[in-house]
Amino acid sequence: MSENRATKAGLPPGTVVHTGPKRVDKVSYRIVDYNEKNLEVITGDTPDQCVPLKEEGFTRWVHVNGVHEVDKIEKMASNFGIHPLVIEDISSTSQRPKVEILKDGVYVVLKAFTYDDEKDTIYSEQISIILGKNFVLSFQESADDIFEPILKRILLAGSRLRRTLSDYLTYALVDLIVDNYFVVLEVTGDKIEELEDAIVNSFSEDYLARIYDLKRSLLMLRKFIWPLREVVFRLNRDEATLIEEETQIYLRDLYDHVIRATDHVETYRDSLTTMLDIYLTNLNNRMNDIMKILTVISTIFIPATFLASIYGMNFVFMGPELQWVYGYPMLLFSMLFIGIILLAYFRKIRWI
Repeated sequence: MSENRATKAGLPPGTVVHTGPKRVDKVSYRIVDYNEKNLEVITGDTPDQCVPLKEEGFTRWVHVNGVHEVDKIEKMASNFGIHPLVIEDISSTSQRPKVEILKDGVYVVLKAFTYDDEKDTIYSEQISIILGKNFVLSFQESADDIFEPILKRILLAGSRLRRTLSDYLTYALVDLIVDNYFVVLEVTGDKIEELEDAIVNSFSEDYLARIYDLKRSLLMLRKFIWPLREVVFRLNRDEATLIEEETQIYLRDLYDHVIRATDHVETYRDSLTTMLDIYLTNLNNRMNDIMKILTVISTIFIPATFLASIYGMNFVFMGPELQWVYGYPMLLFSMLFIGIILLAYFRKIRWI
């Protein structure tokens, strides 16, 4: 939970307060100006460079790493005339995925997921994207540039990104994030299949903890993937946005990808529910086997205990067998014989 959440309570709307963990030491900026024939990439650490383009025919993409220095974020966004409530949401990193249709643009919030192979952990961070008439602003919490593949595509002369406007760039950014969902879901699916095979073929108390770890991961994924359906749907359907008709075709394809991602999440959740039932069934069967073994042992020793208790009583006149020289061996033989008969019976009814 954010340590700054309490400081925001009671403040006026539009007050910019960072409510998430600090992920970079210093806010950095990358400015990419491009059209079909021209390209310029500028990096810096001051918001004064981040201003709207004066030249026509260019698209300006400003990508920001780090949202904790709220004064710089506020300054940069204000240069583009962004509404204070939008600026507030950028630094408040607990937002639910959503889209807001602004007077002269679109504001999109979504979560990006990355999988760390070494730590076997899924990391998430908030991504904010603002689409304007000839610009796109993107804000990322961490220093790891999730949009580096998009930059590489822009650097290629003749690429579709170079020939299209800011609306297609916005689509490309969202599409990349959705593609990363499938990478994380594929890893999660492999873990579920591996665990399912292990549960069916063996039993371990560690399986329960692994099931609940996967359930928590899927709940997190579901929490942020499901709302994305509405985000993409509104981007595609709202006629008041800056989305061109040509880009809407790609948004419809993106909507299908989001639907597939949500289907994967639901399928995996059902698999984990079934897996938990299988685990509990195996646990019950294991307990039944243990109780069965204990029952067999107890049943075998009950007749022997009975005979031993009779002849353990302190009476002189109990019977002639007390004075019989073969009485003790015969008693032991009787105990052994009864035990063998019971073992044979239990084997016949397949208890052992």
